[in-house]
Amino acid sequence: MNLKQALAMANEKVKKNIDSVLSNEVFEAVKEEESAAIDSVVYGAYVPKKYRRRGMGAGMADDSNIVIKGGTASDGKLTVVNITEPNPGGCLDNARVTTDKNLPKLIEFGNGYDGNFYDFPKGGSFTKPRPFTRTTVENLKNNKAHIIAMKNGLKKRGLNIK
Repeated sequence: MNLKQALAMANEKVKKNIDSVLSNEVFEAVKEEESAAIDSVVYGAYVPKKYRRRGMGAGMADDSNIVIKGGTASDGKLTVVNITEPNPGGCLDNARVTTDKNLPKLIEFGNGYDGNFYDFPKGGSFTKPRPFTRTTVENLKNNKAHIIAMKNGLKKRGLNIK
């Protein structure tokens, strides 16, 4: 085996380890950060009067609704999305709930963005943007949890990381 082949093999091994760490340790750090941002930015914005929040039980902050787009990281890229569906029930007065909408986009960007509108007849603080994704990114930039997770994951896989 020549030097070029050895470097190619080593590079391929590192790439696989990076994708594995992104899909596991880094994803867990991002998911935890997003759930906390949702708790603060989305749930902390107001107390609903017309419906029951699902929270950690099938709601926006439930980590089973925070997933990797495509199922796994690939080529050194990790894309995390929130797939929470609108609440199919839970209205306290049997009023119509927000249905057939992209709920995370509606919450992130507010009423009317990209053709998504709340079904409730009156506006209110809930119709304004509650940017949980932007908050997640800002928090990660500040606390570096994703970088720490990457370093720890690569070390765990036997790579020498400074």
